[in-house]
Amino acid sequence: VVAALVGLRSPPAAAGVGAVGAVLIALRGYLVPFTPRFAPALVDPLPGGFFDHRGPADSDALADVDADDPDPEAVVRGLADAGVVAADGDRLGVTPAFETGWRERMADLAAASDDRLGAVARDASPAVESARVERTGTEAFLVATGVDGSVAWLRRPVAVAEVAAVAALRDTDLPPAFRAVAADAVCAFLDTCPVCDDDLVEGRLDDCCGHGLGEPGSDPPHGVACETCGVAFHRFE
Repeated sequence: VVAALVGLRSPPAAAGVGAVGAVLIALRGYLVPFTPRFAPALVDPLPGGFFDHRGPADSDALADVDADDPDPEAVVRGLADAGVVAADGDRLGVTPAFETGWRERMADLAAASDDRLGAVARDASPAVESARVERTGTEAFLVATGVDGSVAWLRRPVAVAEVAAVAALRDTDLPPAFRAVAADAVCAFLDTCPVCDDDLVEGRLDDCCGHGLGEPGSDPPHGVACETCGVAFHRFE
């Protein structure tokens, strides 16, 4: 709008305004300063799902490409039986043995090329028929297509964590049918981002330009996220 108004007096200046706006949007995903802070409150009363931001960036799990997800309680029992998770006092967490292998694979994939990340994702899960990395501005997504034709878009940091988890779970006794869902589950125990190494935070995922919104009119979901990368690694149900 500003570019159009400026264009009434000076077309070259209007082109400059448009270019600056495009660069700002490409770099941070929005134009007006502090948009992530005020936008959720503005769009929450609106009807429909036009601003609900649950698009490609909101598909957080390789399990999204598998229509026959196992029961969550069965997955947790399977993780415990396989020695992937264990109780430490009143807390549940991944075991040191699994965490070591998982972190080694995350470090390897974080430094890997896009082609290699896609290849490892294809090999890691039988539910994945094809996988490739797509880049949009400064964002990178792993696009995983399931054998049933469904598609999941995972931001690259999430893809690194989940693909590495599936690969690490192959070295355990966890049934293969549980691995994709379990990869998302173990991400609840991440404490640092596998890409930027910053600490992850637990709280409301209500940043519309980073973590995504829940259903309009509902409370934002809670989960584990990297504020630096603007990525949610796990959403608590």
